[in-house]
Amino acid sequence: MSTNSSAVAQAQHSEPSFALYGRIAANGAGNVSWPDPPDLHFSLVITDAYSGITVIDGQPTLMETGFRNLGLIKTNSYTNSLPDKVVVRIPLMPPEGMSRQEFARKLIERSRNFSSYVAPYSLPQNVRGSRMRPGQYNSSSYLAGLLKSVIGHVPLISTPQYQTPGWESPMPEHFFKGEAIR
Repeated sequence: MSTNSSAVAQAQHSEPSFALYGRIAANGAGNVSWPDPPDLHFSLVITDAYSGITVIDGQPTLMETGFRNLGLIKTNSYTNSLPDKVVVRIPLMPPEGMSRQEFARKLIERSRNFSSYVAPYSLPQNVRGSRMRPGQYNSSSYLAGLLKSVIGHVPLISTPQYQTPGWESPMPEHFFKGEAIR
């Protein structure tokens, strides 16, 4: 009997887990939203016993793709390293009827299909605002759009000590299908 319970525990452990890790946005440049509550930058962390750790978020481009693409939103993905200076962790669950493995696969696939270098990265309204201007996007818009493209809606989050501009303004689904006009 202990062999069966061990196998069950092992199988349960191999299921991916999902969480949003929030860090203070632009922390290296100082608190952008001072004196208001700080803005968060979210990363999606997928932890899987077989694949390890996968981290996905949206970032503005710097000079890595040339001056022409400066300040455009791109997918940022890395493995086997967790974000540092995390102040908020929000667990996520797959939508009803979708397995954890399928959820992980779709999130990774949609992030890889994202049309990077198309949409400009924008600052929140009045720089220190808690919302984005209509039709403008940032890293939170990227992650809210990625989740919406997979689960059909943007998950509600609560971060009373922080602002989350962009979460209310998810990037449209076509960006995550590789359909955006280049």
